[in-house]
Amino acid sequence: MRRLDIVDNGLNNQVDIDASAELGKGFQIRIFGRNNHLLIGANTILGTGMIEIRNSESSIKIGEDCVLNGSFRCRAGQTHLRVGDKTTMMMAHISLHEAGKITLGDNCMLSGDITMDVSDMHSILDVQSGERLNPPRDIVIGDHVWLAHGVRIMKGAQIGQDCIIGSRAMVFGEIPANSLAVGSPARVVRSGVTWDRRRIPKSNGAEIERAVI
Repeated sequence: MRRLDIVDNGLNNQVDIDASAELGKGFQIRIFGRNNHLLIGANTILGTGMIEIRNSESSIKIGEDCVLNGSFRCRAGQTHLRVGDKTTMMMAHISLHEAGKITLGDNCMLSGDITMDVSDMHSILDVQSGERLNPPRDIVIGDHVWLAHGVRIMKGAQIGQDCIIGSRAMVFGEIPANSLAVGSPARVVRSGVTWDRRRIPKSNGAEIERAVI
């Protein structure tokens, strides 16, 4: 395993990186604050990018057998990011600028130029009452979800398992399981679908059914 580029400028932070995990040249890990936890599972490869945890009481937990490129940032206290086993990512920027959680399930496939955050980062206020209108909201992405190039996942989004989100879509709210959703805002254009990492040739229904994961 390559010598790890880790800087811990905090107190009582816990870093658990399996001995079989690999970090690419230039991949950085930066931890600040207190009582944070970073976990990277067995056989996971972090190619290009960085992990950053700021403030306190936060965690980033990455599962086993992942191949990930991108940035993973917990920028506020009480922020938590989980990436499930066997998830792959060409390039995504995942951040939590306010307290909350982002959960990616197992065996997800993320393309490039993808962003998600639990926060709008700044406040939108009602003029008369001063009430904040855009509080942070958690993001939940189920198992076996495919996010195509340029997808934007907005605060509060919930995507069910086996979904496909089309290129440049902007996801608000809930996308039911086994859906193909496209557009901005994303809307379901077909239900009852799933996807496969293999490029399966066109064939009759029986053969396709056997091939579906």
